Amino acid sequence: MRDDLTRMLDRYDERRRVDVEREQKAKDDDAQFLAGFATLRREVVRPVLEEAGALLAQRGHGFSIVEEEFAASAAGKVREACISFHIVPAGMGAPLHAQDHEHSLSIITRHYNKTVWISAGKALDAGGVAGSKGAHALARVDRPLIEAELVKFVGAVMAPG
Repeated sequence: MRDDLTRMLDRYDERRRVDVEREQKAKDDDAQFLAGFATLRREVVRPVLEEAGALLAQRGHGFSIVEEEFAASAAGKVREACISFHIVPAGMGAPLHAQDHEHSLSIITRHYNKTVWISAGKALDAGGVAGSKGAHALARVDRPLIEAELVKFVGAVMAPG
């Protein structure tokens, strides 16, 4: 009996060790992805948005930049990390809703699949203006991509109605 129980407990201990290692790797991967996004947001995205905002402000348009950190509640509710650029075109009143998606460009994490989602326009529509093409690997998000998305977004906001 002793030998049988010892073998059984050894197999159980091994399965537990593998499970714990897998859980820790997933946590480490999540933390690394979110740290990478924070660096991207700070060193690439925000400078582009600030530069564009300054150009818009010179022409009388309003803008704001809002950042949110990733958060997960004990109940499992997740708030993705993001940075959003909101435009208030000159001559247009303040938006009726705090989250005026039609005038917002958002760069958002999708921690579950380790991608960055770029959404311009109506974020509540499936995929926003960007659609499924809005999802990018973190390593593929760079200054030229953010600049191109920003130019398209500003063009759509400023286009005649």
